[in-house]
Amino acid sequence: MASTVKNLSRAIAYAPLRVALALGGESAARDVQRQLQPRLDLPLPGSYTNEQLLSVLAHRPFRTILYYRLKLAGGAGRIVAEVLSRLYRGEPALYFNCPEIGAGLMMMHGFATIVTARRLGVDCQIAQQVTVGYDDRGGSPALGDRVRVGAGAIILGPIEIGDDAVIGAGAVVVRDVPAGKVVGGVPAQVIEGAADRFSALRGGADAG
Repeated sequence: MASTVKNLSRAIAYAPLRVALALGGESAARDVQRQLQPRLDLPLPGSYTNEQLLSVLAHRPFRTILYYRLKLAGGAGRIVAEVLSRLYRGEPALYFNCPEIGAGLMMMHGFATIVTARRLGVDCQIAQQVTVGYDDRGGSPALGDRVRVGAGAIILGPIEIGDDAVIGAGAVVVRDVPAGKVVGGVPAQVIEGAADRFSALRGGADAG
């Protein structure tokens, strides 16, 4: 009974966020699905419960992403984002400067993370304490589809990160990363024979 009352009160309290989610369109809807299913090797959920949706709306990094999408859309979306960001806080230590963000962006924590990029592709996943931005060459990175960026990674300069690439935790990336490759280290190098994309995020410990 107590949980039912709690969920009902949250549903009422988060009603404005549901409106914002609808304004976010298909991209925001995929963000919800990706938040619920972060595994890129498994299908996205075809449906989810009201309780699951409320848990996503309560997630501050998700709200920051949603607000940024609405601001990019401009017009009424920008106004809605400005108002809701004061009522329902996003992650204060998460910063975006990116004109193109693909659907299905997922950030579990988003703490101390700066993303200044030319593009983020579909289903990208970025961990905490990540920096994506400019260097003295000018220009910022572009990330392809399904790119995973491990905790504490730094990606700098006018470079291209190919589709399905993995940036290992703590890596410093200043050169292009080919599609499907795993990189790690300082400066980052391709880890040949990495067992899989998920073990690579643990620093290549399972690389064969």
